[in-house]
Order: sequence, then structure tokens, then C-alpha cells
Amino acid sequence: NPLYLGYTKYLENLRQYKADTEHKKVYAWFDNSEKNPFTRAQHLTDLPDSLDAVVLMHPENLVERELQEIESIRSNKNTKVIYSISFDEIKTAYNQATENEEEAEPKAQDFLSYMVDTLQYALSIADKYDYDGISIGYVGKSILHMTEAEKNEYKQNEKAFIGIMDDWFQRHQEHMIIFEGNPQNLINKELLAHCSVVFVSCFDVNSAEKLTFNLQLAAVENVPIDKLGVIIPTASPDESNKETGYFDNGTKILAGVAEWALSVDNIDIAGLGIYNVSNDYYNPSMTFKETRNAITTLNPSIKN
Repeated sequence: NPLYLGYTKYLENLRQYKADTEHKKVYAWFDNSEKNPFTRAQHLTDLPDSLDAVVLMHPENLVERELQEIESIRSNKNTKVIYSISFDEIKTAYNQATENEEEAEPKAQDFLSYMVDTLQYALSIADKYDYDGISIGYVGKSILHMTEAEKNEYKQNEKAFIGIMDDWFQRHQEHMIIFEGNPQNLINKELLAHCSVVFVSCFDVNSAEKLTFNLQLAAVENVPIDKLGVIIPTASPDESNKETGYFDNGTKILAGVAEWALSVDNIDIAGLGIYNVSNDYYNPSMTFKETRNAITTLNPSIKN
């Protein structure tokens, strides 16, 4: 069957392209909370072929269908499947459990055992479900205006978190790691050197200038500039919500981000992260239209 042979050759070229060709990486954060899909937007196998990696937003309790779809996109398309572990989310959960103020810096002595237990479980999922790697989430904050006592707790908490992540990576070097958040707020930035991409959080942007601003804030000493990318929100399928995922001028961030990425002064963008990519599924002319366009703009040689 010539069609089948053609598709087989296409997949072979796709796998080789992702493995061997220098290109701008595109990662998609995918909401896999629905275990009984009622639309193709909820299937991993329907995502654009040329995505480099998918970040599952609900990495636990995977069902057989999900495991089969993960294996399919990995073996056929060389698409990596990873998940996030967020320091800030662990801290927020701890503060809620202990009735601390939401933004308070936990006392390291009390927080440590909670963090170790949480991370031990979160990291065990990588082996349990045979993930290709993890995304290290760390927004943090600037220590410039902290008191000495706050700074001390902050440093100890970061050191413990990054130390555990680094230890895991040293024992799992066949896995990939990426970073998402504000790398400039890390005190110890050594782990960034091992990350495939360092995604700067851009959930708060409302203009191309703000994208540039966030990126420049992150481009500090010991942050690998050649690995910097941005992670952006997608527009809500709810037509009345014109805030999330939009620039102030009414255009979708996802529609304009690739053009922006190719024209940033002094920084060669390494990758694009698309948060909640399923929001981009519905389009009369083509599924995942803006995602496909962004990939093609960033990497003109790839077929989408």
C-alpha cells in the first residue's frame, strides 16, 4: 500500500528530525483529567505530530488507554512525555495544611519532612509510568527585600528542593529535565545547565513587549541564555473570556508568539511552551491550528 509506505517513511523522518536536527523545541501542557474522552481534543494521539514533548497536567492514576497513547506517540513520533513537579505548589499545599498564610515562607525545619515525602512520591511516578523526564517548576521570589530571617528560611527551602531534584537527576541521567518558572529567582542555578529548555513563565503577559520584558528579567548570570524559552497560556474556548491568552490588542498570544520569538533582540529563543494546548483544538479549518502555525513558523522545514 503506497499510502501506508508513505506514512511509514513520514514517521521515520519525523523521529529522525526530532532526534538529530537542531530546531526550536515546542512543548505542550496537556490536560489529561478526563479518563473517558468524549472529544478527539482529549486524546494524546490527536496532538500535532511535530511537538517535541507533552507535559501531562495530571500525571497520576493513568489508565490503560493513556498508557497506550503515550507509547504510541513516543514510539511512532518520538514525542517525549513528561510531567511537572512544582516547588511553589508544594509550598502552597503545606501552608494550607498547616493554616499558614498562603504566601508565607515555611520554616525550613518544619517544612523539610513534608517536602521530602511529597517529592519522594512525586518522583516515584516517573518510574511507575515510565515517563521520559520531569519539568522542575520554580517561580520563587526575589530575595532583595526579604529580612535576614526570611532569606535564611527561603535559602534552606530552595537548597533542599533543588538538592533532591539534582540527586534524582544524577541517578536518572537517561531522563530529560526542563525548567519552568522564574530562573532568575534561583539562588543555585547549577541544575539549569542540565535542562533541555528553561521556560520562563509568561502567564501574566498582555503584549509582545511584556514577553520580551519577562525574558530579559530571566537572562541573568548563570542562566543559560541559549536554553531560554517562554511558556504562554492558550485562549479559553469560552468566547466571552478575552483576557486569558490574549494580548491587549485582542489577538491570541499563541497566534503571535512565534513571530515575536524570531525577532527578539540578543536572545535566540530555544523553545515555546503552550499551556493547556487542548484549548487550541477547535477550529473549522484545521485542528490545533495556532499550535501548528507556531511550530511551522519557528521551524519552517517541518511539515505539520
